[in-house]
Amino acid sequence: MHIKPNRVKLLILSVFITCTCMTANALSFQFGDKGGEVPAIQQQLIKMGYKPIPNEVFDKETKWAVRLFQKDRGLTVDGVVGPKTYRELMGKDISQAKPAKGKVLGTKRQKLSKNKNDEYKPSIVSKNASDILATANSFIGVPYVFGGTTPSGFDCSGYTRYVFATAGINLPRMADEQYRVGYSVPKNSLQPGDLVFFETYEPGISHSGIYMGNGQFISATSSRGVAIDTLMSGYWSDHYVGAKRVLK
Repeated sequence: MHIKPNRVKLLILSVFITCTCMTANALSFQFGDKGGEVPAIQQQLIKMGYKPIPNEVFDKETKWAVRLFQKDRGLTVDGVVGPKTYRELMGKDISQAKPAKGKVLGTKRQKLSKNKNDEYKPSIVSKNASDILATANSFIGVPYVFGGTTPSGFDCSGYTRYVFATAGINLPRMADEQYRVGYSVPKNSLQPGDLVFFETYEPGISHSGIYMGNGQFISATSSRGVAIDTLMSGYWSDHYVGAKRVLK
């Protein structure tokens, strides 16, 4: 079959335009990206009142800032700077952006052994822990709100921070920052009032809760709001990373 030269040119042009559009639409910036447009994104976020650390890496602080920006602008809150978020943030089409130069690998979840040392021991609830648990329980059913730090709506670290603040204990804002305070507690030595931490939607610490005793903990979940769950089996057991004690 003979194809006219002009038709061949049109076909080539059509393929080129399609590929170009697909490349532009596929371009995005997300957790782990390094270089390229990432520094400019960080600087723009800072100018608009959000405060990532300007280190050329799309790290957790940058993802957090992007999610807050998306929430404020009514965009899909996923922490990814895709075409819509990029245009809203940078004021131009993402096809004009410099692609990231590479990925920075995140930390991998700590795999905890399943043995007799992981069994939960009965514990005596201290006065401070009793107050903490009473406050924590009073918020059961409060809805999950990304960035929420008050009883009108909590995210996980906003919830733990608020509960401990009522007892005069100031925790950092984010879950991975909270994991850096206090001292580590083995799983078989957990006491009510200990902070428990999990790896969920990204590498590293991304969820925090408060241990209640008998293998249960309470936290602000994205699906059910503030709720009680178990550490002994299922999703939370598989994603458990460790615990910290901040109560004396």
